[in-house]
Order: sequence, then C-alpha cells, then structure tokens
Amino acid sequence: MIWKTEHINQNTKNTHDEIQKLINNSAENTEVSASIFSLGIIGGGPKGMYALEELIDKIKKENCNTNIRVYWWNETTHFGSGPNYQTDQDDFLLINYCIGHIDAWDRRDGVVDNQLNFVQWIEQNKTIDSEVQPTDYASRALVGHYLQSTLLQIIDSKPSSIELVLIPESVEAIQLTANANFRVESVKHQVLIDNLLLATGHCYQNKSLLGCDEDLLPNQYFRSAYPITKLETIPAQSKVGIIGWGLTFIDVALALTEGRGGTFDDEGNYIASGHEPILLPFSRNQLPIMPRGPIYGQNTYILQYIDDKWLQSVQTLSKNRKIDFSKDILPILEKELKYAYYSTLLQTDDVAKVENYIHSLPEEELFSYHQLLFPSIPQASSVQEAYIHYLDNLILEAEKGELRSPLMAATAVWREASPFIAEIYKMGGFTGDSHNYLDKKLFGAYCRTSYGPPIQNMKKIQALLKAGIIKTYWIDTVELDYIGHEKHFILKHSTHQEQVDFIIDARIARPDIVANNASLYQNLYENKIIKPFDNEGYLPGTVAMNSAGKVKHPQHIPLYFYGSNTEGVFLDNDSLSRKKNNIAPFWVNEVINQYRSFTK
Repeated sequence: MIWKTEHINQNTKNTHDEIQKLINNSAENTEVSASIFSLGIIGGGPKGMYALEELIDKIKKENCNTNIRVYWWNETTHFGSGPNYQTDQDDFLLINYCIGHIDAWDRRDGVVDNQLNFVQWIEQNKTIDSEVQPTDYASRALVGHYLQSTLLQIIDSKPSSIELVLIPESVEAIQLTANANFRVESVKHQVLIDNLLLATGHCYQNKSLLGCDEDLLPNQYFRSAYPITKLETIPAQSKVGIIGWGLTFIDVALALTEGRGGTFDDEGNYIASGHEPILLPFSRNQLPIMPRGPIYGQNTYILQYIDDKWLQSVQTLSKNRKIDFSKDILPILEKELKYAYYSTLLQTDDVAKVENYIHSLPEEELFSYHQLLFPSIPQASSVQEAYIHYLDNLILEAEKGELRSPLMAATAVWREASPFIAEIYKMGGFTGDSHNYLDKKLFGAYCRTSYGPPIQNMKKIQALLKAGIIKTYWIDTVELDYIGHEKHFILKHSTHQEQVDFIIDARIARPDIVANNASLYQNLYENKIIKPFDNEGYLPGTVAMNSAGKVKHPQHIPLYFYGSNTEGVFLDNDSLSRKKNNIAPFWVNEVINQYRSFTK
C-alpha cells in the first residue's frame, strides 16, 4: 500500500494553513531586545523542528521561567516539512523507505501519549478501510502533513516563557558582533542572536559539468531539480539530459511524465499524454539506482560478523592510531558481503556450512563488493534493451526481498553496517587518505545499492524506458558540451552523440565551503566565522566542528550545525531520523548553560 494525501481527512490537510497563521501572528515579535535571551534556528525542515522540540522539552524540565525568544528562519512558509516534504507536491513523489521507520518524536524517555509515530498518525487520520502496515510506503507530501501536524503539537506544548518567531525568508548573511553575538540578516530582518543553530539541509550546488561559473551558465541548464515545479517551463517534445540515475532522477522523470498527465496502466505500461519531453539520463558510471522492497522487522537481513563487540575492538585500536578504512574495514565488509550472499543462496544460517562453501569456490568466481557496486550492464540487441533487461533483473531481485535474494542480501550489508562504521568515521576517525577514498570512490555506490526507491517507482522508470520516453544510448561515460550560438547541448561519446535542449543536474550536492557551493556558508567562510574541516590534508568540504556539532573558533562562539551540513565529519545523515547523528541534545545543553549565565 502507498499512502497518499487523498487517504486522510481534510482537517489534517489544513496543517500549512495553521502554520501560516502562526507566521502572521509572530510577525509582530521581531523587535530586538537586549534583555531577552535570543536563539536562532536556520532551516525549517525536520532537523530544525527536532531541535525546537528538544529545546522546548528541556526548558520545561528545567523550569526556566525567564523569557527566551526563538527566531526560526525557513526559505518558505513550509516550516516542519522543509522543501523535501512540502505538502503541496504531487503524490507520485514517494519516500524511499517504509513508513514503519518514521517517527518525529524522541523516544529516549519512552513512549508518551499523543506523540504518534507515522503509522499511528495515518491510522488515526485515514478515511479508507485499508489496514496500515509498517511495511507500507507513502508520498512525501503525506509525510509533510505528518511533520507539520507534529510541529503544531510541539508549538502548542511550549511554555509561555518561550516566544517563537517564524520568519519565512532566506538568510543572506551572518555577522559576528564585538560581543560575540550573531547578527542574522534575512530579506526583511536583522536580528541579534545569542546562540545559533544551522539546520540548513541540502542547500548546496554541484559544479557545472560545463566548467563555467554559475552566472555564465545558459538558462537551459538547471543546477538543481528542486523545487520540481520549475521544470514546468520545459516544453513538450524537447530533449532533456539528466545528470544522475538516482532518486532525484526518478523525481524528475515522474514530474515530466506522470506530472504532465501521463498514466501507468495495470499491466505497467505507460500511456503518454503528449506533453512529455524526451529524457536522456547519464552519469559517471551509467548505473541506475537499485530498487528495494519494504525493509522492516523480520524482513531485514542480520549481520554475522559486524556487531558491538567488533566495534569495541576497532575503537580500542583507534586509541593508538587512526583507522584505515581500506585495510581495517573493507576486509570485514567483504567478508560480511560474501556471507550475506552465499547464506541467502544456500538458505542456511549454518555459519560453518556457509564459510566452507565460500572457501570451496575459486577466488575469481566469488561474488565481491566490486561486482555489487560497479557491475557491468549485460549486452543486448541495443543499449536501450540492455537497460530494460538490467532493470528487469533488479526489480525481480527486489521483489524476492533480502531474505531470499542473494543480491539484495548483499545490498543490505552496508545499510546494516553503516551505524557501526559511522561511529568510527566521525571526527576524522579514518586516515585522511582512506576517508577520501570512502567519500569520493565508494559512498555514492553504497547509497546507489543500499538506499534505493520503492519497487513501484522503478517499475515506472522501466515502463518509461519501454515507451521510449527515457532513452539510453551509452553504457560508458559521456561528455557534455554547449554550443552557444545554436543554444543547445551535446552529449557525446565515440559511439553516439545526441543534441539536447535542456540539462537538469539531478545529483545531490555535498558540502564544499572552499568551492563556494552554498552562499550562506561562503559568507561565514569569508567572515572567518568558519573554516574547513581538515583530516590529515583531506578536506571533505564541511565546517570544522567538534563532536557536538559546535564550530571550532578561537572565541568558542555558540554556533552549531545539525543534519546534512555535518556530512564529512559525521556519516550518513538521515533527514527524518532522530537517532542518527542526533546532536540536538548537545546544542540544547549548551543553550541551557548559556541561558543560566545570561539570567544571573
């Protein structure tokens, strides 16, 4: 089952209107006052909301009675949901894991009445008789309604001592004052802040494949696919090159087809509306993201060798030296992968039997991580047919699930091992060279194989390939050129070249403050408020911070980072998770200590 906004009652869908009322009511509370302790949160997505909830909960427990003012900025009025889960997006844009994993509340203190997880919330608000299962999927818009409902509940629970000011504006600059306060400047406001948290999410942009500055790019080059509505300007029948074969590519493909009136029939065929462009995806390795079935509870593969005891042994080793990912971690990942693959193939959990079988095979016949991460597209009568057959096989394996498909069991290894590896990775726990190798060579491939879309969405991509809406001409890397006087692009390879009218960059950019790929962080960098994180000469692109997410600065200023802007210092953030790399409690503890000093 895929739950959509049409499946819940109308009152529940009024969340954005209620948030707009709060924005209007708080517009009067922007007058600066030196007598009020002021906090700032920049970023109105889930991480910003989680930080706010953590703050409110702590202040209530600490019985802080003196007024605190919280300024909360977001680029739009979609507080709580952020851009990824905006409630006004189409219902065919889905989350890529099942609903049982979504819970906007921190459960460290146990379950609290009326603090519903996503499954419970759907159950409470649905208008159809279908039973809600944790293995179901949902549209991102529906998740957005859940998040905004949660936000309204959080705000309703705040004590009167907390003033909350919602500012739906982009923050353009942050200045450090002589008193070590922050002057935050947005479109219509300048506010002095005593403590600042940045939860800015995916605000970065990739370098253009044309190698020119942003202001020199032609208008037909979209540096980002979002907001997806901007793609409505692309005319029907035009040719669109799409950089990337990942989750964002799927969003783009569906927006330009299903979002334009096309439909998929019960047999999985695409019925065109006539308003579609032609889509030509390409990437560095030309490999589509792998789909996956619902991963929840007993449907989940369990690791054999990597566990808490193993982690403790590595952490003991790290007291004397940095860990080398290639030498110390990859071998056991390879061992786990082989065990996952062959134990599933043999359908046995007899460790000795599986290990003996593995040892009996010639080395060249063994399934390996290289085969999983960088497979070859099997040859067929045409490149188009090769991709159709390749997706056929991926969908078939995903439908079997990771307890019956050796391939899908192998893909589960990184997902299950990632929390352990993240503990070693954080704060530059790997050697600089191996940190670089993991980030630049392997991480994207791990994500492509372990964090894929629902099967239904990959079936839609397959249908678009069969219908000729998506066209593939290359299995190898292609080059991109722009012919300025003719105002079109060329995708070229020795075997084939294709003229296209538009380019959409469908890659998710990582932080790179030195390369200036986010204007706010460039402002902080130029003002010497932040500096790059450096691990033995490797610069992953993010800000130098401590393990609590606090910026490293000579004046020990109270500036914190939370979420995607910590990638490179922390590993594998999840925008919806309150467990992975949850540094909000550290921020709140500092806020409380600073607040007490302020009110003495």
